[in-house]
Amino acid sequence: SLSVLLVLAIMYGLFQFRVRQLLALEQLRTKISSDLHDNLGSTLSGLAMQSELLEANAKEENKTKLHKIATTSRDAISQMRDLVWSIDNRRERTSDLLERMEDLAEELLFPNNIRFNIEKNNLNLNKKLSITAKQHLFFIFKEAITNILRHSNAKNVSVVLTNQNGFGEVIINDDGTTKKTNKSTGFGLVNMKLCAQKMNATISFIKEDGFEIHLKLPFTL
Repeated sequence: SLSVLLVLAIMYGLFQFRVRQLLALEQLRTKISSDLHDNLGSTLSGLAMQSELLEANAKEENKTKLHKIATTSRDAISQMRDLVWSIDNRRERTSDLLERMEDLAEELLFPNNIRFNIEKNNLNLNKKLSITAKQHLFFIFKEAITNILRHSNAKNVSVVLTNQNGFGEVIINDDGTTKKTNKSTGFGLVNMKLCAQKMNATISFIKEDGFEIHLKLPFTL
């Protein structure tokens, strides 16, 4: 009947509208990530380089301030790079997350003579991860690596990622036996707990035979 055809036509129109919305959102995400990387990234890099050049020839009383500007700029570049990666819809698979984790380990651990090993069990490397999952999983990993560098004498770091019975599990372990003298505020662990909550995941910390972070996910990787 005409009423059935009308209902079907309206449903089809709404479906087409939704598809166009999703495509526009994907294009916007790609544009934002590219613009941030190209424009803001180059500006921050230039600021850091100029500060470092000025610091080399500055008076002693100004060197600390210029060094702080350069360091803050470099930190902002790192944080922006992580943000750009997290919203880039061209980097949303499990394999992209693993590649980013390995890149970070190579960048931070290897120069400090810390060995890194990653084990992947039953993972779906082509699975698309949500922005929330990708962003918070990487943040927890980065926070764990940062804590090791700041507070541990570890020489080995291992990461094990496993899928089992529809759930994912991530274990980050180091073999540090003592703490460095750097004062810890404890915010790192609090931030990791907040990230886990945003993914509806559970996280626990085990302080035996080194330090272990155990993350249980309500989804597979």
